[in-house]
Amino acid sequence: MSEYPCKFLVFFLRKRPALLYTLAAVVVLIMDYLTGRIIRFPIAYALPVVIAAWIGSKYASYCLAVILPLSRVLFHFLWHETDLLPVAVLNAMIAVLALLLYAYLVQRVSRQKKLLSKRVNLLEGILPVCASRKRIRTEKGNYEQIEKYIAEHTGVSFSHGLCPECFKKLYPEYYKDDDSTQS
Repeated sequence: MSEYPCKFLVFFLRKRPALLYTLAAVVVLIMDYLTGRIIRFPIAYALPVVIAAWIGSKYASYCLAVILPLSRVLFHFLWHETDLLPVAVLNAMIAVLALLLYAYLVQRVSRQKKLLSKRVNLLEGILPVCASRKRIRTEKGNYEQIEKYIAEHTGVSFSHGLCPECFKKLYPEYYKDDDSTQS
């Protein structure tokens, strides 16, 4: 019975990933406000930014990278601490730049991981091949030459030639047996 809420939460968050990083951002902001002006958790700002960047929400991760550190500046007004406002603004700008860079890097890694995973799945999966004509069935259900399919999906080029057995079978008049040339 205790498994049910966890399964529901995981299912709901997979269906609505924006809720995950929004909820994380709200929790971080509340934690930051409640701990006061002296205790800081700027590293906690990275959590919602990373979640949004990893999910693939490019603009959401950049918005969070800007909004979260700037909210700390707004907290200074709520705490009635305006004497250190220039320092708070400078710290917020440094945090914004660091989080923007971090979001960009996480997005690149996430994108590369997805592309690599797609490529590995393509190459490791079972490819349906016609037993007679040796053609591959594509995702759309069409059949195409193996060379074309592999070249389009992997970037591999092909060169064609004949093995010795086929050369002998197709062009017997041009085939010279290595044993006959040595005697």
